[in-house]
Amino acid sequence: MNFLYCFDENYNTQAFVSIYSLLQNVSEKINIFIIHKNKDHLFFPPEVLNHKNLNELNTYEYKQSEFAFPNIENAHVSEATYYRFFIDQYLPSKIETLIYLDADIVCVSDPLDDIKYEIKELKNSDFIISARLENESLNKKLKLKSTNYFNAGVMIIDKKRWIKNDIGKKLVKITSERHQDLEFWDQDSLNILFDGNFYHMSKFLNFNLNMYPYENVINYELDKNVKFIHYFGKFKPWTLKGIENKKTKYYQNFYRQIYKEKYHLNDNWKVNTIKDLFKIIFTGKIVKIKYPFSLIFLTIQFLFRNKK
Repeated sequence: MNFLYCFDENYNTQAFVSIYSLLQNVSEKINIFIIHKNKDHLFFPPEVLNHKNLNELNTYEYKQSEFAFPNIENAHVSEATYYRFFIDQYLPSKIETLIYLDADIVCVSDPLDDIKYEIKELKNSDFIISARLENESLNKKLKLKSTNYFNAGVMIIDKKRWIKNDIGKKLVKITSERHQDLEFWDQDSLNILFDGNFYHMSKFLNFNLNMYPYENVINYELDKNVKFIHYFGKFKPWTLKGIENKKTKYYQNFYRQIYKEKYHLNDNWKVNTIKDLFKIIFTGKIVKIKYPFSLIFLTIQFLFRNKK
C-alpha cells in the first residue's frame, strides 16, 4: 500500500511522528512517498528508517518554481500543502492508488482493512478521490453547486483517473483564478474542482480532533473504531496551548518513542508562548500536566533558542 506526505522542513518532526505512528500500527509492510521542498534537509530518525513495516521510502524534491502559492503568509500551513497537485510529475507511473496524509495526522490503530474497503468502493465508482465530508456551510463561500464539502487531510486517490482527467493542471488553474476565495488553501481548490463528486470516506479514517484553547478536558478517550486522528485547526499538539490539552497525548506519546524527550514544542509565535506559559502556571493548570517541570524547562529553552 502506498502513502503520500507533502511537507517542508518546518514540518519535518511532525511528519516523522505521523509516519512512525503509521508504521507502528499497520499489519503489513507499506511504501512511503514524500514530496519535500528540500530533501537534503530530511534526516529521518532510525525508528522510521529501520522499521520492520517500512517496505520503501521514496523522497522527491519539489521543483515547480513557476507556481505561485497563495494565502500562506502568516498561516499555519506552508507552500507544501499544494505539492499534492503535482503527484503525476513525481510519483512512479506504476502506482494506481495513493493514500495522502497531512503531517498533522496520527495513526492510532491499524487502518489497512478500512482503507482496502474504501479503495474497492472507490474503484467500483466513477469517483477519483475518497474524502471525509466536512462542515456543509463551507460550500457557500466557494459557491459550490453541491452541499458536500470535504476535508482533504486524508484522501484516497485513484492516481490513474487523476492523471487521465488532468486534475493537477485543473487545480493549478483554479488556484490561480480564484486565489482570493481560498480560505483553506489547497482544500478549497480541491473542493471547487470536485464540487461534491467524491466518495464519502468513513469518519474514522479522518477523525477531527480540534483542541480549543484552554479547553477543560479532564480525560479523553477515542472511539475504538478510529484509525487516524487529525489535529486540524490552529492549536496543534506541539504548541503550548496544545500541550496543556489532554488530547495532545496521541501525538506526544509517539514523539517520546522517537526522540526520548518529554514534549515536542514548536510554535512560530514566541510572544504568545510566553503569555500561554504564564497563564498555565498562574491558573494552576501546570499541575495537571504529566511532566510539568520538563515542560517549563523546555519552554524556556525554546524561548531563548533562535527561530529556525
